[in-house]
Amino acid sequence: MTVLAPTLRRPAAALLTLASLVLAILLGSAGPASAHTTLLFTGPAADATVPDSPASLVLVFDQPVGAGNSTVRLTPAAPLGKPGLSQGGRTVTFPVHGKLAEGVHTVEWQVTAQDGDVMTGSYRFAIGPRPVALASGQSTAAKDPVPTTVLRWLLFTALALLVGEPALDRLAARVPDAPARRPRTWALFTAFVGCAAALGLTALVISDGSPRSVIDTRPGILSLTEVAGFAFAAVAVLVRRRRWAVVPLAAVAVAEALRAHPQAEQAVAGPVLTLVHLAAAGLWVGALVQVLRTMAVWRGERAAARALLLAYARLAAWLFAAVVTTGVIAALLLVPLDDVFTTAYGQVLVAKIALVAVTATLAYGARRTLHGTPDRLPYRPARVEVSVLAIVLALSAILTVLRAPADTHRPLSFTPPTTGPVVPAGTRAGEIGISARASTGQLIIELTAPQAGDPSNQTYDLSATLADPHGNKRRLTLRGCGTGCFYTPLTWRKGTSHLTLTASAGEEWAGGRAGLAVTWPARPDAALLREAVAAMRQVPHFTLHEMVTSNTAQGLGDLKQLPVTGKEFLAAEPYGSGTAPVTTRLPDENGHRRLALAYPAEHTQLGLTLDGTGRILHETLTAPNHLVTRTFVYPEPEEDGHEHEH
Repeated sequence: MTVLAPTLRRPAAALLTLASLVLAILLGSAGPASAHTTLLFTGPAADATVPDSPASLVLVFDQPVGAGNSTVRLTPAAPLGKPGLSQGGRTVTFPVHGKLAEGVHTVEWQVTAQDGDVMTGSYRFAIGPRPVALASGQSTAAKDPVPTTVLRWLLFTALALLVGEPALDRLAARVPDAPARRPRTWALFTAFVGCAAALGLTALVISDGSPRSVIDTRPGILSLTEVAGFAFAAVAVLVRRRRWAVVPLAAVAVAEALRAHPQAEQAVAGPVLTLVHLAAAGLWVGALVQVLRTMAVWRGERAAARALLLAYARLAAWLFAAVVTTGVIAALLLVPLDDVFTTAYGQVLVAKIALVAVTATLAYGARRTLHGTPDRLPYRPARVEVSVLAIVLALSAILTVLRAPADTHRPLSFTPPTTGPVVPAGTRAGEIGISARASTGQLIIELTAPQAGDPSNQTYDLSATLADPHGNKRRLTLRGCGTGCFYTPLTWRKGTSHLTLTASAGEEWAGGRAGLAVTWPARPDAALLREAVAAMRQVPHFTLHEMVTSNTAQGLGDLKQLPVTGKEFLAAEPYGSGTAPVTTRLPDENGHRRLALAYPAEHTQLGLTLDGTGRILHETLTAPNHLVTRTFVYPEPEEDGHEHEH
């Protein structure tokens, strides 16, 4: 044996070094993590009716997703193109080949989230001239939640039992005159179970995608890390270096921490919280199981069994404190207080907390028995404690497949895409420009102030009240979507709704109140703009009456009169070419036709009033730094052949 021992140690040391290197490379290849992906917006919007067949289906998520595993199925069936990613992987676009028929269409989607779980959901929209009543809603859930939960519970249990054996060795070393007998090791079998569970989770990652996604995606790399971690732990057991298995098992714990919910809230502190929580819980469960097995083997050695249980009780007190502290912090990060009892995630979390409290009570009772009754060992409370902790691990596995409650007031990191035709509107509140876009199921408002320095450092505030066409008023709950951007889901009623807005932009710029009118439904009409431009080109001369202001609190500005030709005027206008990104027909007013134009990239909106021949009678232009109001006066021929302005 003395000759073989050094021979065994050298390969084992080399194996440990190799394992550490491989696991470090795998973990280093896994980029930043996120919690479960949630579908935020769709185009066409969920439960909306659009007049024409969409050219594409757009799904916008709160976190990046993988394009390779993204699929969409339409009912009734229709051919779709390959998905494309944009906005940093958060937006998935599926081209629609051909024209979809009128009626209700169901979209069933599936993507791979960055935490490795496959998310699925569905929603409906309708195509047709009349609104269709839809009440199916929009859903997002983890794919295969039951097998995922079972596999993750097996993984957690295997991790706990494996770390429990070296913990038992340390505890037994503190027992005076400890018997040499030990329970039969479960390490090899447990490592195989953990490896099988990790392989099963890996298979779920690539179940509907390319096997190459295992090495090309972050979820695949984390899954491979866990497989390798348990595999190296099994090898360490085979060469009789069980304590060395702690290194690859630590990599498994780190991989789980990198895919857990808390890291989405805190990129650094989140994984640390999860790592400490998982390690403490694993030691708590695993060490207790091994202590009970050892006490059964030492059944005739009461003093040694009592000393072992006391040593564990001291360790468990610290582990309990770590589990509770990290668990409470993570819960505060993930679950708004209003959602604790009203969401599935919150309810499971409450059940887990209650069971941890039960185990704490059992542990406290066992400790009192140890100190108060030396002749009695608390076998039964300890066994019940193990059973309850096994359920706690199962609830932890369930939480990994549940979606954490989304904070509906949390700012978005990007501006949502519009859904279908848009009704634009613009105005100014003091020195703050207001640009609004109403589309199916939502309202987006963007504020701009005169720039001084870095525009991203400017702070904005906005409150809004909506009066619908029936006169019903309500305050809107706005959600940030970038600097100066505000979003709210909104179901528009047919007719004209009125918005009352109160805007501010720090102390350096004057804010104020302003009103906007939004007439629904949207009626795109590019032909009317082309008609107006063609008519203006034929005008030989007219008088333009113009007022410009940068602060509406000081009025509309001084009046100026400018003689100009139609071509000269169009040369200075953004719509002079006859096109605009957004062209919407508004209801006629006093026998005149009206158009609303928008240039979203420039935060510019225009309102045009046209006469029967297409000439512009009035124009209101809202730009980031000024408001322009114009009236057009055209000369009209008299019977004697002369012209006068009218």
